[in-house]
Amino acid sequence: MMKIAILSLFLVFMSCGSSKSAATQAEIINLKQIVATKNITASFDWARPLGLMNNVTGIENLLPPGSTANSINLIGNPNFFRIKNDSIHMDLPYYGQQQLGGGYNSDSGVKFEGAIKKEKQLYDKEKEAYVLEYWLNAKNENYSVVLTLFANNKSSLNVNSSHRTNISYDGSWEEYKEKKN
Repeated sequence: MMKIAILSLFLVFMSCGSSKSAATQAEIINLKQIVATKNITASFDWARPLGLMNNVTGIENLLPPGSTANSINLIGNPNFFRIKNDSIHMDLPYYGQQQLGGGYNSDSGVKFEGAIKKEKQLYDKEKEAYVLEYWLNAKNENYSVVLTLFANNKSSLNVNSSHRTNISYDGSWEEYKEKKN
C-alpha cells in the first residue's frame, strides 16, 4: 500500500514538471530579432521586495488589494523599463527600505533616464530567454539591473541599488515603438 502511495505521488510530481510549455521557433526568432534592435519596453504587474518590512506590523493594510508584503499587485499602477538604443528609461514604484538618507522631497520610486554605463547580454537556451544586465549611474544612486525576457513575452526585472534593498518585478515585454504625434 505504501509503495502505491509513493508511486502515485511520484507520478503526480512528474506530470507537473513535464507540463512546461516550450516556446515555438517563431517566438524565439522574434525575441532574438527584437533584442538585436535594442528597442524594448517592459511593464510589470507584480513587485517582489526582498526582505520587505516583515518587521512592520500592519503593512498589509497599506498595500493594494490582492497584495502581501512579499508580492505587491501593480495592476493599474503605471510603470515601465525601456531600452532605446544605448539608453535606459525606467520609472518603477519602489517598496522596501532605504539604506541611505534621501530627504522628504526625493522621488520614492526607482527612476532613471540616461546612458548605460556597462552592459552584458546572454541568451539562456534552457530558459529560452535573454538575460540583459545593465549598470546605471543616476545622480545620487547607482543601479545594477537584470532584465530577463522570455520568448512568450513574459519578463522579470531585478533591481539592485546602492541606496535601497533589492526588489524584483514580474510582467511582460514588447518591442518599443515611439508614438508619433
